[in-house]
Formats: sequence, structure tokens, C-alpha cells
Amino acid sequence: MANVLLRASALVVAAFALALLYMRLPESVARTDRPLCERCNVILISFDTVRADHVGSYGYERATTPNVDALAAKSIVFERAIAQAPWTLPSHAAMLSGLYPSRLGVLHYPASRVLSDQNTVLPEVFRAAGYATAGFTGGGFVSEHYGFNRGFDIYATRGRHYEHNIDTTLEWIDDHKRSPFFLFFHGYDAHRPYYSKPADKTEMGLPADAESEQSHFCLRDDREDTNSDRRDKIVRYYDAAIHHGDRGIGVLLEALERMHLMENTVILLTSDHGEEFFEHGHCDHVRFLYNESLHVPYMIYLPGQTVSARRIPGLIPASISVARTVLDIVGIEHAMPGVTLLPMIEGKQKAFPVVYSEADSAPGQLSSRGRSIAITKNEIKLISYTDEGTDEAYNLVEDPGEKNPLPEKNAAYLMRQTLREWADALRPLPRPAVELDDATKAAAMDDEDSTGNGEREDDDGSAPSGKDAAKTSGKAKPGAKRDKMPEELKKDLKSLGYLQ
Repeated sequence: MANVLLRASALVVAAFALALLYMRLPESVARTDRPLCERCNVILISFDTVRADHVGSYGYERATTPNVDALAAKSIVFERAIAQAPWTLPSHAAMLSGLYPSRLGVLHYPASRVLSDQNTVLPEVFRAAGYATAGFTGGGFVSEHYGFNRGFDIYATRGRHYEHNIDTTLEWIDDHKRSPFFLFFHGYDAHRPYYSKPADKTEMGLPADAESEQSHFCLRDDREDTNSDRRDKIVRYYDAAIHHGDRGIGVLLEALERMHLMENTVILLTSDHGEEFFEHGHCDHVRFLYNESLHVPYMIYLPGQTVSARRIPGLIPASISVARTVLDIVGIEHAMPGVTLLPMIEGKQKAFPVVYSEADSAPGQLSSRGRSIAITKNEIKLISYTDEGTDEAYNLVEDPGEKNPLPEKNAAYLMRQTLREWADALRPLPRPAVELDDATKAAAMDDEDSTGNGEREDDDGSAPSGKDAAKTSGKAKPGAKRDKMPEELKKDLKSLGYLQ
């Protein structure tokens, strides 16, 4: 009994120490004498909505990701990367800022405010260091309306998928290949409605002439898992959509090889969150902090450093580690918050003792349990539903699927106070207040959550309004105040399944 109490006490002390560490984010970066890839180009690839266990290099049985797997074969692969939020806007905000979503004030769904302009973001640091900066994205919740264009020389979208933006992306790379650049390349390919083409479908065991997408899956009246055959079909559509996105990434990687840029370009590929297929009675994402929504792929290609794959099994925070890690790799002085993976890359650290995640949506909306926070350790995980005042703990070794909550007397529940103190300490930064107009706010409260329940896509997978809806910001204008959501963005989000 004494040993059990000692172990429980040690658990609480360790968790509390990590909480303090994350609250008091460092003001400077510990630099190595020689950067791993000094002044190299950096490409951040965000493969939106891809859960790690549906990627070939993470053990998936279907060949969803041949191009990503080829990259993984010569990269450092982090096997247990846990996202800090389960939906697009807060997770990407954490990637580019190093700050937790609630600190940025954009955790609650649906989003009615833009990002704070009171903190430095990754592209600003790169631009100040003399890098050219560009973002080519799928728009929506990473559009410039929310402030994601800050620090970019150009921030553009011509559609939601990689294929819509790849030509513009490659033209920009070709124009800037002789000087260091930072590129953010994002696509909603794997996001509901799981759009793909015949070649993708046949690879996943679907008929080539099957519907191009599953735009009616997971609507308000279709959120119960009643048929395993149908679930299998939906998962195959999801896999086909991942395959479609992988082909777009393959075009980018092939072009980098052709331009001889793999010799001086760091590539970090990850995802913002995963996807639910009724593992816990829900579909889609946004509202829950189970593994299917948080475990994401995360790999770093370092020129000349990795001849063959090197896998790191230790736990890492996926979202808040992006900014500091890439800056440290290329040797840029900075004062970004967040955490760095450089010690793990250099073999000086095995894993993070704990990782925190958070979610927040209106209680009762589509089964939401309100605000929730989670602490993940190597062997155990605790989820606290703060609006309810309830908790669930899991043994991740014996129960990796998080199906069987541990009994209340288990020592894992001793982390609940530390977890809540951590969350309470994350005061939101000041930010521009951008309230939705009444009609949009009312629609948002009744929305169906993610992509796929809006109007059908065009045959090429672009938004219903076609290329005329594409938006290129040119020189990004930081700090612009936005009074309401533009009609164009509303239309874009509705085509992705939001605001219905």
C-alpha cells in the first residue's frame, strides 16, 4: 500500500512539474553550436484530418499513403504525436504560434473570433530572418479572415485540395528556390466529404464508378453507427480521400527532387487532428479528445541526416512543437513559445512525460459534453469534462482504444487537479473581437460540424462556386480588423459542411 501511495505521489508531482513548465513557456531557445540544417528551406505540410493509424508508415494495412511513406522512409518519424485540439482552426493556430488554443482564444467551436495579433507567429520569424514566406491552403478555417495570413508574403487558396493549389505552389517555389523560403502547404483532401477520384477508389476496394464523395455522412440525422458494412464503406471513402491527398503531396515531393531542393529543404509533415468512426459512438471530430481524434502522423525530413527511417516511439505534443522545432533545426534565433523536439532528434531526450489537449463546444450540441481537457502520459490518460465535473481515465497499455474507464479509486485520477490548474492558467491573449452576424451565429449553432454536408463539389473536387471563389491575398496585411464573416467565407465553409 505504501508503495502504491509513493507511486501516486510521484505521478502527481511529475504532472504538476510539467504543468508549470508548459505554463511558463521559455523566452529563448537553447541552441546547438551547429544547426542541423543551417539556413535551409522549410516546408510545413499539413495533411488535414489524417489520423495516424490510417497511414501506411504507421502500420495501416491499406496502401493509403505511398508518397508519404516514401518520405517517412528517409525521415525521422514520431510514433506518438498527440494534437492539442481536435479541429482545424485551433490546432493550426497552435502549430504556427507555439501556444495552446485556449491561450489564443480560438478553442471554442463554432469560431466567432480571429486569432490574437498580440503574439509572434512562425512566418513572421522566418520573414524577419530574410526568408521568403508563402502559404497555399484549402481556406476555410485556415483562411486569412482568421488571421492566418500574418507574416506571409503571399497567402492564397484556389480550392480545398492539394491539386487545386499545387501549380501555384510550384511556380512560387521555382521563383524563390535560390534563396531560403518557408512554405505552408495545406489541404482538406482527407476531410469530409471524403472526395476522391476513380483511381483512388479502386486502390481502396471501391468501385471506380462509385460516387465521388460521401456528402451525406454524419449529418444530424445520420450520427448513429447502425450498420458495420456501411461503416466499412465510409472508412474506405475516407481512405480513398487520403490516397487522393497523398498523390498531391507526391507531386510536390517529385518537383522538389527535380529542382534538387531535397538537398537543402527541411520538410515537416503532420496533421491537425484525426477522425472518428463511431469508436466512442461519434463520427467526425471537434468535440472529443479520444485517440482517434488526437493521434496524428508527424515526420521530419532532414537533408543529409537520415539515410533510412529513424523512428522515435516517445510521446510528443504535435501542435505546439512545430514552430520551435523547425526554427531550431535551421538555426534561427527566436523567442517563440511552445516546445522543441531538437533534443529528441539529437538523442538527448526520449519523450515528453505528459502531453495536454483541449476541446470546447456547446454542451448538448451533437452529443457534446462541453469543455474538455486531457493529459496523456506514457501509460495512462485522463480526460476531464469540466462543464460536467466528470472524469475518465484509461490504461493505454492494456486498453489502447480507450474503451474501459478505470475505476475511480485508480491513481490516475490523482492528476485531475493538476490538469484543471493547468487549464485555468491559460488566460486568453487580447485579440480583435469579431462577432458573427446573427444569421451566421444561428446557423453555426445548428451546424453539422465538419466537411461534407453542404452543397456537392464540382467534378474536380473544388468548392461549388468554382475557381471564381479562389482568393489570393498577395502581400498579406497583418492586423486588419474584421467586423463580420465575409459572405465568400460563409459560402466556403458551407461547402465544407460547416454553418449548415
